[in-house]
Amino acid sequence: MALESGYFEGEISKNQLVSVNHHIPCPDPSLTMGMQAHCDPNLISMLQQGDVCGLQALKDGQWVGVEPLPDAFVVIPGLQLRVISNGKLASAVHRVVTDSKESRTTIGTFLIPSNDVLIQPADCLLGSSAMLYRGYTYKEFFSTFTGNNCEAEIALECFKL
Repeated sequence: MALESGYFEGEISKNQLVSVNHHIPCPDPSLTMGMQAHCDPNLISMLQQGDVCGLQALKDGQWVGVEPLPDAFVVIPGLQLRVISNGKLASAVHRVVTDSKESRTTIGTFLIPSNDVLIQPADCLLGSSAMLYRGYTYKEFFSTFTGNNCEAEIALECFKL
């Protein structure tokens, strides 16, 4: 089964945030962090990371560098996509580290639901699986997420059935 055409149009992807970040080099990168480990609370994140490595993803308990590809975007499913897919899609835990010699400029764009849109597992993706999450508004989720120090698993636990 698949989502119907246009599922992600309208309120579910109403807002877009663009963020440009410049990370300066640090001779001892262990002394600074570009951005701590996290999952994105939104729907989808897309990152153009330039040509200096700095994005890392957690895989099997180890941090793995995501090699930058010229003219490519890294697409990261956010926590809302995890709920809509009823847990079939993961939300990658990732972080940003600085480089010891080179600065790094990135451009990220984030698709964010409107505050009042109802987020819940899509019926057509459930099949015979039980619904893992109850419906909620994005405003309710984001408040829970930020109130729990942006800990994805703790925030999602609040909406599990």
